[in-house]
Amino acid sequence: MRVLREEGHGLGRLLECAGMARSSYYYALSHPKAPTRPELWEAAAEIFSRTANGCGHRQIAMCLRAERGVRIADKTALKMMHEMGISCGIRRETDYHRYNSYRGKVLALI
Repeated sequence: MRVLREEGHGLGRLLECAGMARSSYYYALSHPKAPTRPELWEAAAEIFSRTANGCGHRQIAMCLRAERGVRIADKTALKMMHEMGISCGIRRETDYHRYNSYRGKVLALI
């Protein structure tokens, strides 16, 4: 929106097209989104790189608590990993399946 305003478009018209309230626009300008716990990013990256496929957010949170004595929730570690652009490459051996009672062709016993 900043680029369009520099081109000479009015803010009222831009907000009307975007369907956004003027107060929401100014609130977003005054409250820029900050990264989650940037002081822990280096430690999380080091923990993630210990294994070939990386590890999940629960493992990273557990190691940060045990090794660094940090108070961190699992969801915070997950959000941090998402912002860093890393994700776990490990999957369960069996995927989730819907229940299926089919056992093959049934032979009639007469």
